[in-house]
Amino acid sequence: MNALWDWGDGAIAVPKKTLSNDCLTLCPIDVDRDAPEWYVAMQEPDMHVWTGNRVPDDIDEVRELLAGYNAHPDIMAWCIRDGLSGSMVGTYWLAVPYPSEGKRISVDAQRIAKSFWRTGRTMAARRLVYRYAFEDLAVEEIHASAWGHNVNSCRSMERAGFELVEVAARFNPKYGKELNERHYVLTRERWRRAVATSRERLAEE
Repeated sequence: MNALWDWGDGAIAVPKKTLSNDCLTLCPIDVDRDAPEWYVAMQEPDMHVWTGNRVPDDIDEVRELLAGYNAHPDIMAWCIRDGLSGSMVGTYWLAVPYPSEGKRISVDAQRIAKSFWRTGRTMAARRLVYRYAFEDLAVEEIHASAWGHNVNSCRSMERAGFELVEVAARFNPKYGKELNERHYVLTRERWRRAVATSRERLAEE
C-alpha cells in the first residue's frame, strides 16, 4: 500500500510538502510571514470580481483567511513565492483526495496577485501541483470550476489541459442573479499525454 494513503477509516492521510522549481516555490502558509504581503495584494479590486472575496478592511481579515486555509481539514494550502525575488505570488489549495465512483478525485483553486497575472506563474504553479497530485498522491482526476464570465480563468484551465464537462446555471450571491458556471476535469491520462508531448517538443528544439 502507498504510505501516503490510509484507507482504514475511509480517510486519506496526506502530508504537507514544499514544491519547487526554478521559477516558483510552493510552501506551507505561514500566517505571520504571508499576511502582510497578501493584504497588500488583495487591495486590488480586480482580484475580487469573480470570487467570493472582497477587498479586506484590515490585515486581521487576511490573517483569518490564511489561518482558515491552514486549519481546514479537507485541503492542502500553499503560499506561492517567486523563485527569484521571493515575493508572494499568491495562494494555491488542493483538496485532500477522496474516493468517488471508484476514482481518486481532488479539486484545486488558486489566487494570483494581479502584479503576476499573465507572467506564466499560474501555469508554473499548476505544473508543480499537478505532478504532486497525479504522481505522489495517485489522484486520477482534478476538478475545477469558474464562472463563465471569468474568461481568463476559463482559458487558463483550458490551456492547462482541463476539459469542459458541464455548464450549469447557479445563483451568484455577489451579483444577485443566476450565471453560468463552467465545470472542468483534468484526468491523469490527459495530463501525462500533455507532459510527454511537451518533452518531445523540447527534445526536437
